[in-house]
This record gives sequence, structure tokens and C-alpha cells, in this order.
Amino acid sequence: MHGIKHAGCVMIPKRKGSIISTASISAIVGGLTPYSYTASKHAIIGLSKNGAAELEKYVIGVNCISPALVVTDMRLNYVGMAPSAEAKAKVEPTAQGVAPLKEASLQAEDIAQAALYLASEDSKYVSGHNMVIDGGVTVVRDENAVFGKY
Repeated sequence: MHGIKHAGCVMIPKRKGSIISTASISAIVGGLTPYSYTASKHAIIGLSKNGAAELEKYVIGVNCISPALVVTDMRLNYVGMAPSAEAKAKVEPTAQGVAPLKEASLQAEDIAQAALYLASEDSKYVSGHNMVIDGGVTVVRDENAVFGKY
């Protein structure tokens, strides 16, 4: 909330800009993460939509990105694994197996590319959007896919 507020204050005089927050598919699909995490990610989506509504008259886009499971050092630490290439290789098949879109896995670079799009002129007419990057996880229900099991 404060990030949107303070970034908006800097962008208002210029009458242009893009504010991007990171939410999660946990805000879309129940039961993936603890209540506190889910609630915080729901809040980000709501704050982004409200920020978009308030800042539209200043030509400032406010959007968020909701990724699925990404195997990063932070995620490895969370599950009690020391970050390494071996640990990532062990966890990556689980992350890849969760999404209906096979033969691909979500990488941090994919999220960065989405952010670059939202920050660019190519997205000048996109605001209040929650860009879901999940390989179809939130679209197709898979009873066998369980987040967090390695």
C-alpha cells in the first residue's frame, strides 16, 4: 500500500508511470499456502486494483503479477534445502509437474519478462490487471498436484 502510494506521488507530476506488485496464485486458489500468506496476496491484488482506479486519471498503470511455484534460493531455504544446483534440480520436477502446461517450467526470468512488459509502453492500456503466470494451474484442476511436496 505504501509502495503504491509513494511511487504514485513521484509519478503524478510526470503524468505517466507503471507500478507493479507481486502477488501469488495463492490468492486465486485456496488451500495452497497458510492463511496469512493467502490473505496478504489477496490484499496485493485488491490494492493494485484500487491503485489503478485512483491513479488512472494521472495516466499511471498499476498492475500485479501472480506467479506459481518458482524454484529460487528463497524457496529452497523455505523448504529447508541449502540453495545449490543439485537442490534446484531435485525440486524442479515437482514444480514443473504441478502445471498442466508440460515441457516447461516457470523460471524467475519469466516473471521478470512479465514485469518488463507491464513497465513498457507496450502495456500502455493495461491497468488494474493481475497477470497470472502459472502454466494453467489456476485453470485446470489436478488432484495429484500438491504444492510444497518434494
